[in-house]
Amino acid sequence: MRNLFKDNEKMWLEVRALLSVTLFTIIYGIGVSWFLEASLEPLYTGGIPGIGQLVRNILNSRFDMNLGNSFLGIFIMVGNIPILILGWFGVSKRFTIYSIISVVIQSTILGFIPVVDMGIDDTFVLAVMGGLLVGVGVGGALKYGTSTGGLDIVAQYYSLRHGTSVGFVSLVLNVGIALIGAVVFGSASVAAYTIIRIIVSTMVTDKLHTAYNFMKVEIITDNPAKLIQLILEKVYRGVTLAKVEGAYSHKEKTMVIVVISSYELTQIRKLVKDFDPKAFMITQPVKTIQGNFARKTIV
Repeated sequence: MRNLFKDNEKMWLEVRALLSVTLFTIIYGIGVSWFLEASLEPLYTGGIPGIGQLVRNILNSRFDMNLGNSFLGIFIMVGNIPILILGWFGVSKRFTIYSIISVVIQSTILGFIPVVDMGIDDTFVLAVMGGLLVGVGVGGALKYGTSTGGLDIVAQYYSLRHGTSVGFVSLVLNVGIALIGAVVFGSASVAAYTIIRIIVSTMVTDKLHTAYNFMKVEIITDNPAKLIQLILEKVYRGVTLAKVEGAYSHKEKTMVIVVISSYELTQIRKLVKDFDPKAFMITQPVKTIQGNFARKTIV
């Protein structure tokens, strides 16, 4: 019965991941296709689609080659191949499989589905709205252990090894696209509006994707032994103990100290609530970690 429950739970996690990558890729595609692509001033998304936009626009403006959106869809598919190989060997196979699904959906939306005119002429509004939807798409996909492919995989690969924010890595990679676009088209406004889009996307991505934000949790309990066992078995985090004394009661208790990723906080709260509802728990953000701390990979 227990194995059946575990199998059902695992199946539900995979269904949730599949639904998530589908939904968030569609949101991403709408942000690019309906907003960024609708601007008269070139606005670039990040990663492989952004590079595809840049190549297409250069060929259109400099060589009078009107390639249309189908070029963008094909470019996304082909350009992701080496990056997906990196993800397969350097991040995780599951992560890469869902990234492949996202790339296929993304290529279809951006390359072969007609653009819907939203009736917005203001480039700034298009940059903000497009950036918001792109950030929701990228951050939401990463939150559920998937990605929209492209440079997100490169950012994830780097973050797993250095603990750097995925949003920050993506910011560095994508600003280059904006600057190249500005140089090619000789317009500072191209870079300015694209950087606005990048900043909005980065902020939203980091708000949704918290795997590389860390927290210290302090739990004061009368019965630490069982709680420690649960944390070690369920959350797979090391635990430090400290003896504390209440100033009013002068009763000695044990403080359980554990450092976790932000997304693990809900799990810790549930463990504490189920085991010892009267336990006193404090959480606070941690800026840097040095020493023996496992930055978990996506499985």
